[in-house]
Amino acid sequence: MLRVLTAVLGAYVLATAAVALLGVGSFVGEVQADEKKKDPTYISAAKCKKCHLKQFKSWSKSKLKTSFDALKPDQRVEAKKAAKLDPKKDYTKDPTCLKCHTTGYGTAHGYPAVVKGKTWTDAETARAALTEGIHCEACHGPGSLYSVLKKNNKKYKRSEIVALGAIAPPNAASCAPCHVKECPTMPADYKFDFEKDKLSEGIHKHKKLKYNHDG
Repeated sequence: MLRVLTAVLGAYVLATAAVALLGVGSFVGEVQADEKKKDPTYISAAKCKKCHLKQFKSWSKSKLKTSFDALKPDQRVEAKKAAKLDPKKDYTKDPTCLKCHTTGYGTAHGYPAVVKGKTWTDAETARAALTEGIHCEACHGPGSLYSVLKKNNKKYKRSEIVALGAIAPPNAASCAPCHVKECPTMPADYKFDFEKDKLSEGIHKHKKLKYNHDG
């Protein structure tokens, strides 16, 4: 009788454990599904640096990195003079400049819009600090969701990260709005050549990926 009771009890425990595990698995799946429903947010180049150090270091020396600083007084003086701009003026509050000298200008999670008479909240001020200049996510998309997937799954598929907000690979459409002649410091004969410019080390060094992420 004792053996029978022990067997029954053991079967009950195993069944309960199985249900619990299934429940946990279901819960995890629901959490992941909920996570995918969220809007991706910008995490800053400093966090991209953790997995892309070489790219980060070369980008740090580029004009993209310092594009916000270029709007400050006494910066890029000769270029401003050539464009008949006042090099002593502070352009960091000029929306026409900010849209191309910050990341995600005016969007829900990017650099906050500058509106006359409106003061930023503390959250907006903090967000501005993360999105000054043209950094990784301006070209690759806000990374709060896809960065986690990439970190936990080195053999991710491109379609998976695109579903989570990545622009992969970067495309001309996402770059073209700021590569226009309307910018006063652009040369008169400037012509945007995406296929050429996307490989430029003036953006950052390009490293061959270890895995094939097609799909």
